[in-house]
Amino acid sequence: MKINDHVYLVASGKMGFDLTHPSDCNVYLVEDQGELALIDSGTGDSVNDICSHIEALDFSLSQVNKIFLTHIHADHAGGAAALKERTGADVFVIESAYETLKAGDEEAIDLTTAKKFGFYPEDYQFTPCVADQLVKEGQEFSIGNLKLRVLETPGHSRFDVSYVIENKNGETYLFSGDTVFYDGKISMLHTQDFHLQTLAKSIEKLADIKANVLLPGHFHPALKHADTHIEKANQIFQSMGVPSNIVE
Repeated sequence: MKINDHVYLVASGKMGFDLTHPSDCNVYLVEDQGELALIDSGTGDSVNDICSHIEALDFSLSQVNKIFLTHIHADHAGGAAALKERTGADVFVIESAYETLKAGDEEAIDLTTAKKFGFYPEDYQFTPCVADQLVKEGQEFSIGNLKLRVLETPGHSRFDVSYVIENKNGETYLFSGDTVFYDGKISMLHTQDFHLQTLAKSIEKLADIKANVLLPGHFHPALKHADTHIEKANQIFQSMGVPSNIVE
């Protein structure tokens, strides 16, 4: 599914567009000058579908040379190892998540709890992945002529980052993972490393970006006026409220 001249949606579950496995996050494909990168990887149950969607866009899997993870919950990082193997791409993750991702520690990513409450089948297993490169605040990476910048945005989990890309026309794309969503919603979970005050600070940080396009980990992107969606969440926090939760 083409979103704009540089971004395609190649996976999305029931909290999105029902393109692939119900538990998948939105997985985005970014293209410039024939070079491809994936933002997140889904659960791992839709790797064949993701690869087919990439090839249906007349790209080859060998063009994918980077996989950027926004965090390591199973719906975002469970497919990283398999997609790395299929494409030969390097996997990028925040340094603090490296060992947990490598070990496939289901307790540390709250997968055990998520299974208990039916977010994943009981027999689902997270596939460990050895990341190739570690990311931190302010780093930039190239996708063709595009520059992708890293913003550390913890709160939803302690491992969260967001990615910012500016196109040649000066439009800013924000890949927010599970930090902030369309209509200023958040993902508030009863998990061991969710922290509401930290999330509020991260959203305040993202509001300063003045993004044009919001590409969240679930539900709809905002293709224009993305800053209004982020600022809505920010203003609710600033007034001592709590934004609406995507998980009912």
